[in-house]
Amino acid sequence: MASRPSARPRLADIVRSKAFRRAAKIFIRILTIILAVCIVLQVILAYAIAKDPRIFPAALQRSKNLLIVTAHPDDETLFFAPSILSVLDNPVTTGGLLVLSNGNNYGLGDVRKVELKGACEVLGVAEDRCEALNRPELQDNPRQWWNETAIISSVKEYVEKWKIDAIITFDEGGISGHINHRAVSGAVKKYGSTDSNAPVTYLLSSVTLLRKYSFLFDLPLTSLSFTWRIVGALISPASATEQDFGDRALIANTWPYYLRTREAFRSHHSQYSWDRSLYLVLARQVWFNDLVRVERQH
Repeated sequence: MASRPSARPRLADIVRSKAFRRAAKIFIRILTIILAVCIVLQVILAYAIAKDPRIFPAALQRSKNLLIVTAHPDDETLFFAPSILSVLDNPVTTGGLLVLSNGNNYGLGDVRKVELKGACEVLGVAEDRCEALNRPELQDNPRQWWNETAIISSVKEYVEKWKIDAIITFDEGGISGHINHRAVSGAVKKYGSTDSNAPVTYLLSSVTLLRKYSFLFDLPLTSLSFTWRIVGALISPASATEQDFGDRALIANTWPYYLRTREAFRSHHSQYSWDRSLYLVLARQVWFNDLVRVERQH
Protein backbone atom coordinates (compact mmCIF):
# COMPACT_ATOMS: atom_id res chain seq x y z
CA MET A 1 0.00 0.00 0.00
CA ALA A 2 1.56 3.30 -1.08
CA SER A 3 2.16 5.83 1.67
CA ARG A 4 0.40 9.15 1.44
CA PRO A 5 2.65 12.09 0.65
CA SER A 6 3.08 14.47 3.56
CA ALA A 7 1.12 17.69 3.27
CA ARG A 8 3.79 19.51 5.26
CA PRO A 9 6.65 20.92 3.15
CA ARG A 10 10.05 19.52 3.95
CA LEU A 11 12.83 21.83 5.14
CA ALA A 12 14.93 21.00 2.08
CA ASP A 13 12.07 22.06 -0.20
CA ILE A 14 11.70 25.34 1.65
CA VAL A 15 15.42 26.06 1.39
CA ARG A 16 15.34 25.35 -2.36
CA SER A 17 12.33 27.57 -2.95
CA LYS A 18 12.74 30.83 -4.85
CA ALA A 19 10.96 32.79 -2.13
CA PHE A 20 13.38 31.59 0.52
CA ARG A 21 16.44 32.35 -1.61
CA ARG A 22 15.08 35.81 -2.37
CA ALA A 23 14.43 36.51 1.30
CA ALA A 24 17.90 35.24 2.25
CA LYS A 25 19.54 37.55 -0.29
CA ILE A 26 17.59 40.54 1.02
CA PHE A 27 18.52 39.67 4.60
CA ILE A 28 22.22 39.36 3.74
CA ARG A 29 22.15 42.70 1.91
CA ILE A 30 20.49 44.45 4.83
CA LEU A 31 22.92 42.86 7.28
CA THR A 32 25.87 43.94 5.11
CA ILE A 33 24.61 47.52 4.99
CA ILE A 34 24.11 47.62 8.76
CA LEU A 35 27.58 46.18 9.36
CA ALA A 36 29.09 48.76 6.99
CA VAL A 37 27.35 51.55 8.92
CA CYS A 38 28.66 50.14 12.20
CA ILE A 39 32.23 49.94 10.91
CA VAL A 40 32.10 53.48 9.50
CA LEU A 41 30.75 54.76 12.81
CA GLN A 42 33.52 52.95 14.71
CA VAL A 43 36.13 54.52 12.43
CA ILE A 44 34.64 57.99 12.88
CA LEU A 45 34.62 57.67 16.67
CA ALA A 46 38.04 56.04 16.93
CA TYR A 47 39.88 58.24 14.44
CA ALA A 48 38.05 61.28 13.05
CA ILE A 49 36.61 62.75 16.26
CA ALA A 50 38.35 60.65 18.91
CA LYS A 51 39.67 63.66 20.85
CA ASP A 52 36.64 65.91 20.58
CA PRO A 53 35.41 66.79 24.11
CA ARG A 54 31.80 66.20 23.03
CA ILE A 55 32.49 62.47 23.09
CA PHE A 56 35.78 62.31 25.01
CA PRO A 57 35.36 64.61 28.04
CA ALA A 58 38.00 67.21 28.82
CA ALA A 59 38.18 65.90 32.40
CA LEU A 60 39.60 62.64 31.05
CA GLN A 61 41.76 64.24 28.39
CA ARG A 62 43.36 66.56 30.93
CA SER A 63 43.72 63.94 33.64
CA LYS A 64 47.21 63.68 35.10
CA ASN A 65 46.54 60.55 37.15
CA LEU A 66 43.75 58.19 36.09
CA LEU A 67 42.49 55.37 38.33
CA ILE A 68 40.57 52.35 37.04
CA VAL A 69 38.81 50.55 39.91
CA THR A 70 37.79 46.93 39.28
CA ALA A 71 36.91 43.84 41.32
CA HIS A 72 39.03 41.05 39.81
CA PRO A 73 42.15 40.63 37.65
CA ASP A 74 41.10 40.61 33.94
CA ASP A 75 38.19 43.04 34.47
CA GLU A 76 40.45 45.83 33.23
CA THR A 77 40.94 44.13 29.86
CA LEU A 78 37.52 42.57 29.33
CA PHE A 79 35.60 45.77 30.11
CA PHE A 80 37.72 48.92 30.32
CA ALA A 81 40.43 48.56 27.66
CA PRO A 82 39.08 51.24 25.24
CA SER A 83 38.98 53.80 28.07
CA ILE A 84 42.39 52.87 29.48
CA LEU A 85 44.16 52.91 26.12
CA SER A 86 42.54 56.15 24.95
CA VAL A 87 43.10 58.12 28.15
CA LEU A 88 46.68 56.90 28.52
CA ASP A 89 47.38 57.87 24.91
CA ASN A 90 48.05 61.31 26.39
CA PRO A 91 51.75 61.41 27.42
CA VAL A 92 50.97 63.62 30.43
CA THR A 93 48.54 61.07 31.89
CA THR A 94 49.71 58.34 34.27
CA GLY A 95 47.45 55.34 34.66
CA GLY A 96 46.67 53.42 37.82
CA LEU A 97 44.75 50.18 38.25
CA LEU A 98 43.27 49.21 41.61
CA VAL A 99 41.83 45.67 41.66
CA LEU A 100 40.04 45.18 44.96
CA SER A 101 40.65 41.40 45.09
CA ASN A 102 43.25 39.05 43.64
CA GLY A 103 40.58 36.77 42.15
CA ASN A 104 41.19 33.90 44.56
CA ASN A 105 37.76 32.28 44.29
CA TYR A 106 39.33 29.12 42.81
CA GLY A 107 42.59 29.38 44.70
CA LEU A 108 44.48 31.09 41.88
CA GLY A 109 44.94 34.46 43.54
CA ASP A 110 48.73 34.47 43.46
CA VAL A 111 48.76 33.34 39.81
CA ARG A 112 46.21 35.92 38.72
CA LYS A 113 48.10 38.71 40.48
CA VAL A 114 51.20 37.90 38.44
CA GLU A 115 49.14 37.69 35.24
CA LEU A 116 47.69 41.12 35.98
CA LYS A 117 51.14 42.68 35.83
CA GLY A 118 51.57 41.42 32.27
CA ALA A 119 48.23 42.87 31.21
CA CYS A 120 49.08 46.20 32.82
CA GLU A 121 52.33 46.39 30.89
CA VAL A 122 50.50 45.92 27.58
CA LEU A 123 47.84 48.49 28.50
CA GLY A 124 50.43 51.07 29.49
CA VAL A 125 49.95 50.96 33.27
CA ALA A 126 53.24 50.98 35.19
CA GLU A 127 53.97 48.00 37.43
CA ASP A 128 54.10 50.14 40.58
CA ARG A 129 50.58 51.40 39.83
CA CYS A 130 49.08 48.00 39.04
CA GLU A 131 47.72 46.79 42.37
CA ALA A 132 45.58 43.77 43.30
CA LEU A 133 44.53 43.71 46.95
CA ASN A 134 44.06 40.66 49.14
CA ARG A 135 42.09 41.96 52.10
CA PRO A 136 39.90 39.60 54.16
CA GLU A 137 36.75 41.69 53.69
CA LEU A 138 37.24 41.96 49.90
CA GLN A 139 37.64 38.39 48.69
CA ASP A 140 36.50 37.18 45.26
CA ASN A 141 33.10 35.61 45.93
CA PRO A 142 30.11 35.58 43.52
CA ARG A 143 27.74 35.30 46.49
CA GLN A 144 29.12 38.09 48.70
CA TRP A 145 28.26 41.77 48.60
CA TRP A 146 31.43 43.55 49.61
CA ASN A 147 31.53 45.97 52.53
CA GLU A 148 31.00 49.53 51.34
CA THR A 149 33.24 51.10 53.97
CA ALA A 150 36.11 48.75 53.07
CA ILE A 151 35.80 49.62 49.37
CA ILE A 152 35.70 53.38 49.92
CA SER A 153 38.59 53.21 52.37
CA SER A 154 40.72 51.26 49.87
CA VAL A 155 39.90 53.59 46.99
CA LYS A 156 40.61 56.73 49.04
CA GLU A 157 43.94 55.30 50.11
CA TYR A 158 45.12 54.98 46.51
CA VAL A 159 43.51 58.25 45.40
CA GLU A 160 45.67 60.03 47.95
CA LYS A 161 48.75 57.87 47.36
CA TRP A 162 48.75 58.33 43.57
CA LYS A 163 47.21 61.84 43.53
CA ILE A 164 44.30 60.66 41.39
CA ASP A 165 42.18 63.25 39.56
CA ALA A 166 39.83 60.93 37.59
CA ILE A 167 38.24 57.51 38.29
CA ILE A 168 36.54 55.00 35.99
CA THR A 169 34.66 51.99 37.34
CA PHE A 170 31.51 49.86 36.90
CA ASP A 171 27.95 51.16 36.90
CA GLU A 172 25.22 49.61 39.05
CA GLY A 173 24.79 46.68 36.62
CA GLY A 174 28.43 45.69 36.97
CA ILE A 175 28.58 44.91 33.19
CA SER A 176 28.35 41.16 33.86
CA GLY A 177 26.02 41.44 36.86
CA HIS A 178 28.66 39.99 39.20
CA ILE A 179 27.79 40.89 42.78
CA ASN A 180 31.35 42.07 43.54
CA HIS A 181 31.25 44.40 40.50
CA ARG A 182 27.96 45.90 41.65
CA ALA A 183 29.26 46.38 45.17
CA VAL A 184 32.27 48.26 43.79
CA SER A 185 29.97 50.47 41.74
CA GLY A 186 27.70 51.31 44.67
CA ALA A 187 30.57 52.25 46.96
CA VAL A 188 32.62 54.23 44.42
CA LYS A 189 29.52 56.06 43.20
CA LYS A 190 28.72 57.05 46.76
CA TYR A 191 32.29 58.24 47.28
CA GLY A 192 32.31 60.18 44.01
CA SER A 193 28.97 61.86 44.65
CA THR A 194 29.25 62.73 48.34
CA ASP A 195 32.93 63.40 49.07
CA SER A 196 33.90 66.91 47.99
CA ASN A 197 37.54 65.79 47.66
CA ALA A 198 36.76 62.82 45.42
CA PRO A 199 38.06 62.94 41.83
CA VAL A 200 35.65 63.20 38.91
CA THR A 201 34.15 59.72 38.53
CA TYR A 202 32.79 57.91 35.47
CA LEU A 203 30.79 54.68 35.36
CA LEU A 204 30.92 52.20 32.47
CA SER A 205 27.38 51.54 31.20
CA SER A 206 25.81 48.08 31.41
CA VAL A 207 23.39 46.82 28.75
CA THR A 208 21.20 43.77 28.20
CA LEU A 209 22.81 40.41 27.43
CA LEU A 210 21.82 40.55 23.75
CA ARG A 211 23.33 44.00 23.30
CA LYS A 212 26.44 43.06 25.27
CA TYR A 213 27.37 40.34 22.78
CA SER A 214 26.29 42.10 19.59
CA PHE A 215 29.78 42.97 18.27
CA LEU A 216 29.59 46.43 16.66
CA PHE A 217 25.88 46.13 15.92
CA ASP A 218 25.04 47.89 19.18
CA LEU A 219 27.13 50.95 18.31
CA PRO A 220 24.41 52.79 16.31
CA LEU A 221 21.95 52.31 19.17
CA THR A 222 24.50 53.48 21.75
CA SER A 223 25.40 56.45 19.54
CA LEU A 224 21.82 57.69 19.21
CA SER A 225 22.03 59.77 22.37
CA PHE A 226 25.33 61.24 21.08
CA THR A 227 23.95 62.11 17.64
CA TRP A 228 24.13 65.89 17.85
CA ARG A 229 27.54 65.71 19.52
CA ILE A 230 28.92 63.47 16.77
CA VAL A 231 27.48 65.70 14.04
CA GLY A 232 28.81 68.79 15.78
CA ALA A 233 32.26 67.28 16.14
CA LEU A 234 32.36 66.41 12.44
CA ILE A 235 31.21 69.89 11.38
CA SER A 236 33.10 72.02 13.87
CA PRO A 237 35.83 70.34 15.95
CA ALA A 238 36.27 71.64 19.50
CA SER A 239 39.26 71.59 21.81
CA ALA A 240 39.40 70.22 25.34
CA THR A 241 39.62 73.79 26.64
CA GLU A 242 36.20 74.74 25.29
CA GLN A 243 32.70 74.06 26.64
CA ASP A 244 32.35 71.24 29.15
CA PHE A 245 30.54 68.21 27.71
CA GLY A 246 31.73 66.01 30.55
CA ASP A 247 28.49 64.29 31.55
CA ARG A 248 29.05 61.33 29.19
CA ALA A 249 31.75 59.73 27.06
CA LEU A 250 31.81 57.41 24.04
CA ILE A 251 35.31 56.03 23.52
CA ALA A 252 36.07 53.63 20.68
CA ASN A 253 39.08 51.36 20.19
CA THR A 254 41.23 51.87 17.12
CA TRP A 255 42.31 48.69 15.36
CA PRO A 256 45.80 48.78 16.97
CA TYR A 257 44.17 49.30 20.38
CA TYR A 258 41.86 46.35 19.79
CA LEU A 259 44.89 44.19 19.03
CA ARG A 260 46.53 45.42 22.24
CA THR A 261 43.35 44.50 24.11
CA ARG A 262 43.65 40.94 22.85
CA GLU A 263 47.35 40.89 23.68
CA ALA A 264 46.66 42.14 27.20
CA PHE A 265 44.14 39.38 27.81
CA ARG A 266 46.64 36.75 26.69
CA SER A 267 48.54 37.63 29.86
CA HIS A 268 45.62 36.18 31.84
CA HIS A 269 46.59 32.60 30.99
CA SER A 270 44.53 31.03 33.76
CA GLN A 271 41.36 32.67 32.44
CA TYR A 272 41.85 31.98 28.74
CA SER A 273 39.30 29.59 27.23
CA TRP A 274 37.35 29.17 24.01
CA ASP A 275 34.43 31.26 25.27
CA ARG A 276 36.77 34.11 26.21
CA SER A 277 38.19 33.97 22.67
CA LEU A 278 34.65 34.41 21.39
CA TYR A 279 34.06 37.20 23.91
CA LEU A 280 37.04 39.14 22.55
CA VAL A 281 35.28 39.29 19.17
CA LEU A 282 31.62 39.71 20.09
CA ALA A 283 31.61 41.80 23.28
CA ARG A 284 30.91 45.48 22.69
CA GLN A 285 33.12 46.43 25.66
CA VAL A 286 36.29 45.45 23.81
CA TRP A 287 35.31 47.71 20.90
CA PHE A 288 33.91 50.76 22.67
CA ASN A 289 33.01 52.14 26.10
CA ASP A 290 30.18 54.50 26.95
CA LEU A 291 30.61 56.23 30.29
CA VAL A 292 28.38 58.37 32.49
CA ARG A 293 29.76 60.87 34.99
CA VAL A 294 28.70 60.65 38.63
CA GLU A 295 26.95 63.86 39.64
CA ARG A 296 28.21 65.55 42.76
CA GLN A 297 25.56 66.03 45.45
CA HIS A 298 25.40 69.54 46.86
